[in-house]
Amino acid sequence: MATNGEKKENRPEVDLLLRKSKIVRDGEQALSLRAQEERGRRWAEENGYRVRKVWKENLSAWDDVERPKYDAAMAAVLNGEVPALWCYALDRLSRKGAEAVVPILGKARVIFDYERLDSMNERDRRWIIDRAENAREYSVRLSYNVRQTKKRQRNEGRWLSRAPFGLVADKTTRKLSPNRKLVEGKDYCPWDIVVRIFTSIAEGVSARALARRFNSEGIKTATGKGWRADAIRAIVIHPVYEGWLTVSPGG
Repeated sequence: MATNGEKKENRPEVDLLLRKSKIVRDGEQALSLRAQEERGRRWAEENGYRVRKVWKENLSAWDDVERPKYDAAMAAVLNGEVPALWCYALDRLSRKGAEAVVPILGKARVIFDYERLDSMNERDRRWIIDRAENAREYSVRLSYNVRQTKKRQRNEGRWLSRAPFGLVADKTTRKLSPNRKLVEGKDYCPWDIVVRIFTSIAEGVSARALARRFNSEGIKTATGKGWRADAIRAIVIHPVYEGWLTVSPGG
């Protein structure tokens, strides 16, 4: 008679694909990922499976994002390395729509737990495609709205990200102004350092020499680290100090 341990070993295997779309400091230890894993392991236990591998992602699932763990998880189930892949919901798998799910329909077993859909179930095919397309349309619409909002805010002169060194963004208007607040325990403010940088470079002092001078005086960067020549150059060439707003590619 087989023991409980032997019965567990004889169960079919399943991989878990977990994804949190918004990158957070906790990375792969994010609470939502842990909650997904708990649900996936519970599903495996209830359905007679044994979890083989857990693939964790803390990133977007949109077109221009590389997802090596997603690729590996899909390859494993499509190649028969593992008989099933569990995913909490269709939008956790991908936001690319039908093109992401059609290759698995009837070829590999992927479970979408939230929707209670199974890619090997003939009756679920249309539902899977429809839900995948809905997830894609939602992402397209959300992306468009975000771009339009940022465009409007930039046209209003708002700074949308962290203020560059020596500047501060008003909490309400997001307009930039010199940061004249004294550094704790020092007799200078961040804006004084910016002025020194431009004045010194204009007088012929090299970026390397100026970085050494700041470090010898105990002056820190915005991150609390010592100065380097490239940090000096980055400030000198940054158009924001000429009064320009800057936009990241695709932003």
